[in-house]
Amino acid sequence: MTDRTQQSGTGKLPELLRFGNGDSVNTTEDWKRRRTELLRLYSEYVYGCMPEKEKETLNWNLREDPETGGTLMTITVSSEGRSASFSVLAGLPAREAPEGGFPFFIEYWPWHYQNWFTKEWVTGFSDNCKYAMERGYACFQYDCGQVSVDNETRTGAFFTLYPYEKDNPAEQRGVLLAWAWGVSKILDALEDGAGKKLGINPALSLVGGVSRYGKSTAVAGAYDERIRVTVPSCSGAGGTAVFRTDNHGKTYDLTSLGGPVQWTNESVNEPFSNLQGGEGYWFCGNFTRLASAEALPVDQHMLCALAAGRERHLILVTGIVSEGWNNTEGQCLAYAASQPVWDLLDCGEQNNMIIHLDGHAILHTDMEMILDYCDVCLTGKQRADFRMLQDKMRGNLFLQDNRYRLDPLFGPYLR
Repeated sequence: MTDRTQQSGTGKLPELLRFGNGDSVNTTEDWKRRRTELLRLYSEYVYGCMPEKEKETLNWNLREDPETGGTLMTITVSSEGRSASFSVLAGLPAREAPEGGFPFFIEYWPWHYQNWFTKEWVTGFSDNCKYAMERGYACFQYDCGQVSVDNETRTGAFFTLYPYEKDNPAEQRGVLLAWAWGVSKILDALEDGAGKKLGINPALSLVGGVSRYGKSTAVAGAYDERIRVTVPSCSGAGGTAVFRTDNHGKTYDLTSLGGPVQWTNESVNEPFSNLQGGEGYWFCGNFTRLASAEALPVDQHMLCALAAGRERHLILVTGIVSEGWNNTEGQCLAYAASQPVWDLLDCGEQNNMIIHLDGHAILHTDMEMILDYCDVCLTGKQRADFRMLQDKMRGNLFLQDNRYRLDPLFGPYLR
């Protein structure tokens, strides 16, 4: 497989709208084939191959959980003689479901968790899920650790079904893919009747996660086209930050976010060697054997583009002063460089990026904007200020306020 690249002053960015054989991608039909080609590359070189759904049998059951006031949905999947289960905590708005069912938010987060701000252990729904329910969205706290433990042991429901095989590259799947598979199983269960039972519309999904969970959120949005709104937050390298950039030592004007006129990123970006080393289990076996990021035939603008579709939406969320490790400028490049696909599919306004000043999280202010946006784009509500809302979700910190400081790789995508 050879893939042409675009030259820049700092490196090469693999071409999004060009097939591996050099032919241009010009039509929506072309993009369908290019999308398949890119997924194959990500499966082989980065995350691993998604298991064949056709070989799986899925069952689900619901039971009330008095401790949290929610409903536990336990999903059992069987495949080729193996069986495994995991549970997610579902919550519903305190109102009658609309015709067709509630839209819903899947959040990567256990329902027994330590609050990042107070450091207290909490059992129940996160603040973002509570707010989503107040706004009329059902929610699922997705404890992805049940699907795969977050370490190199590769244990949990996914690896019970699909054991990691050291001698078989096709079966060397990473944990980020395993977690994304779990999201797809939640959608499968809802489509299989759990949605009707709960009063949830399986077609109106919103999926979000932060940090390593943000990486997996982006993977889920790439592999499963049923996800309507993909919200990867603070995902950095291996998520939505372009590997071929580095913003360590760069200085930006943050006054538009209420920050200083000059702020310098004194933190190093997460190195490729770190992803291959202590975090190598997040990825497939081939990824850990690459000589460098430049050896990859893909980069993360392509992952963002895989979330594109006429009825689909992407909302990248990240901070800046808290995210030196995560290369916020590199995430903005992935957002901007994926835009040609959204434009080709005639849904250019559905590609979005929210940048806040500080916080390794989806902040409450971010959730307000996200749900305001989804009220219109998922449920059809009218907002007189929708254009103004969209204008706030355009990566303006870089594409407008710090335009002259950007990596030369941005060149073809600045409009």
